[in-house]
Formats: sequence, structure tokens, C-alpha cells
Amino acid sequence: MSRTVLMLAGVVVLVMALLASFNIGSVVEPVWRVVLEWIGGAIMVLVAYMDKGKKTKSDS
Repeated sequence: MSRTVLMLAGVVVLVMALLASFNIGSVVEPVWRVVLEWIGGAIMVLVAYMDKGKKTKSDS
């Protein structure tokens, strides 16, 4: 469940970063925030993708 939530949150952050990369009307995002959104979203998706979950004794 937490893997799904992390993946979903990462995708949402990446979409926010994508939309903030464009200059739409009078809305201007600081460059540092857009860069942090790209990095944070990528890390979130990567961690969710690589997460194996907890191992129990029956898994080994």
C-alpha cells in the first residue's frame, strides 16, 4: 500500500514539475523549486519502483 502511495505521489510531483516548467500566463515558479520538484519526484518514483517490501521469515 505504501509503495502505491509513494508512486502516486511521485507521479503527481513530476506532473507539477512538468507544468511548472512551462511559462503559463502570469504564473511564474522559481527555478530552484522546479528543479527540486523534478529531483524529488524522480527519487520518489525510483524508491517506489525499487522497494521490495519487508521480508518475513516465510519469504527466505
